[in-house]
Amino acid sequence: MVEERVPPAEIDSDRLDPASFGLLYEQHRLSVYRYLRARTRSDADALDLAADTFERAFASLGRFRRRDGGVQAWLLRIARNTAIDAHRRRRQTVDLTGADAHLGRVALEADRREGDRGDVLDLVARLPDDQRDALLLRYAAGLTAKEIGVVLGKREDAIQKQIERGLAALRKAVEDHA
Repeated sequence: MVEERVPPAEIDSDRLDPASFGLLYEQHRLSVYRYLRARTRSDADALDLAADTFERAFASLGRFRRRDGGVQAWLLRIARNTAIDAHRRRRQTVDLTGADAHLGRVALEADRREGDRGDVLDLVARLPDDQRDALLLRYAAGLTAKEIGVVLGKREDAIQKQIERGLAALRKAVEDHA
């Protein structure tokens, strides 16, 4: 007897089906992990938060609506909230070790000047929350300004301005540090 194979539910549909969760996980686990890794002290912390994120996502599949920005924005909003909750529970400073690989030319400028990447990460950590979140979602999670706007609940042009301000502040700090 040949078993009829039923394709998983389309991830791009308006609602998510529990049967499609494995595919959803495979497609988005890396961007969720990268974002969380940029916000945490270690790989283990990021992996724990990623697991919590996907657990929360699975529990709230019925609340997903495409009009709220798509699957990736929805997952990263959950990841952000998970990281914020964990930070509040621990009351520790967030270390951005690992984000340097995703901060593009700012980190490269620091390397060219023989600066320590840790210094750049310290500078990122000192940015205002909105600029830091916008930069991490852009460079660690790979989201567009529009997608970041959905995650943070702000307009695309406001997010683009936060990214520009954050990068300008980092450039100036790197120059002052050199």
